[in-house]
Amino acid sequence: MELENKCSHKKHSELNAICICIDCNLYLCNKCTNIHKEYLENHQIIIIDKNNKEIFTGLCTEPNHKGKLEYYCKNHNKLCCSSCISKIKGKGNGQHSDCEVCFIEEIAKEKKNKLNENIKYLEESCKNIEESLRKLKEIYEEMIKSKEKIKLKIQKIFTKIRNLLNEREDQLLLELDNMYDKLYFKEELIKKGEKIPNKLKAFLEKGTLLNNEWENDKKLINKINDCINIEYSIKNIIEINENIGKCNLKKFKIKFKPEGEEITEIEKNIELFGEIINENEGYKFLFQPGNNYNVSNNGLIATKNNGKDDWNCVIIGNKAIPKDRISKWKIKINQNKRNSGNHDICVGIGPNKFKGNNFYDECWSIDSGPYNVVEICIKGAFSNYNNHNEKLKEGDIIEIIVDRNNGNLSFAVNDVNYGIACSTIPKEDDLYPTIIIYEQGLSVEII
Repeated sequence: MELENKCSHKKHSELNAICICIDCNLYLCNKCTNIHKEYLENHQIIIIDKNNKEIFTGLCTEPNHKGKLEYYCKNHNKLCCSSCISKIKGKGNGQHSDCEVCFIEEIAKEKKNKLNENIKYLEESCKNIEESLRKLKEIYEEMIKSKEKIKLKIQKIFTKIRNLLNEREDQLLLELDNMYDKLYFKEELIKKGEKIPNKLKAFLEKGTLLNNEWENDKKLINKINDCINIEYSIKNIIEINENIGKCNLKKFKIKFKPEGEEITEIEKNIELFGEIINENEGYKFLFQPGNNYNVSNNGLIATKNNGKDDWNCVIIGNKAIPKDRISKWKIKINQNKRNSGNHDICVGIGPNKFKGNNFYDECWSIDSGPYNVVEICIKGAFSNYNNHNEKLKEGDIIEIIVDRNNGNLSFAVNDVNYGIACSTIPKEDDLYPTIIIYEQGLSVEII
């Protein structure tokens, strides 16, 4: 890398500087450096680091400032020269005239102590960053493997779809060929039919001639043979003529479906087929208009704001719970009691479409009801949850833990795991985070 600083001597201004004299504030080329060392032995000369343009010389780098850095500004954590702290402002002077300034000797002890703290911090950071980088590398490698795995899955699925489409195409083409082959309306029939008029004329002439010569008993066997041939030919002509008669053009109608709107529908299905899902994103509430609640703009807070006090408010998560892992999410009870004693909130899992009106009959949930026990609701059947004798209240945080592999559902309240509530969760059904609110005005939040 070419040095930006040139020698300060006017006769050597084209030469790169290799040193700087702190006392003279001069950049020196190789020749000037040797002369400087010979005649000014006490001057402090610093060799310029070729890999670092920022050379600390102990001199102020502010424009038009040539003084030594003898002061320290506490406000800006910066070294200053006399021009920097001058009370006379203007022409580049006085940038730190209103700051708390001291001599560098006075700040030395404080900086030394700070240095020791920073050394400890750097030592600890070195260990931490090495571990963090190791973990980051592992995560990155997992990400690459995961991405390639998903790519392979996409390719396999679409290859399978393409193969199925090709197979279906071949089936339809073969079916069409077979259907046309069964029809009498063929090129061969047309060619045979085109020869019939000439054959008829030829057979008519031959038959007439035979008839006229029949009394002549000479070559009788030949005449009988000719008669047999005419009979067979007429039979063949009759068969061809019958086949031609079967070719009713009005009845000939074969078409291929889909077409028009059906093709558009298939195109839409293809466009929507497949989805890349970021499972790192958390759950949000799925707002269903007219379902007796509203949702905050960020999709995390839901409040029952309509309908009577009844089990008529169900809130569903925005995506299904994965079937191949343990999934967890937390719900905070923001407001759990309004006026009446019936202030139940059921938090758990369920389908995204319900058959009846009693939604809790189709869900697995924990109930924050008015009782002094924690209840568990398994598809409409309420019972004590592992003998937990306390009442859930506002501010409590319920964690839902779903193990789809083993069909287990557990809950933790304020980080205390209450144990398995149900071990019969369907492993193949599509299930969603579900919240059912009884009383109007109650509020919950995904955290």
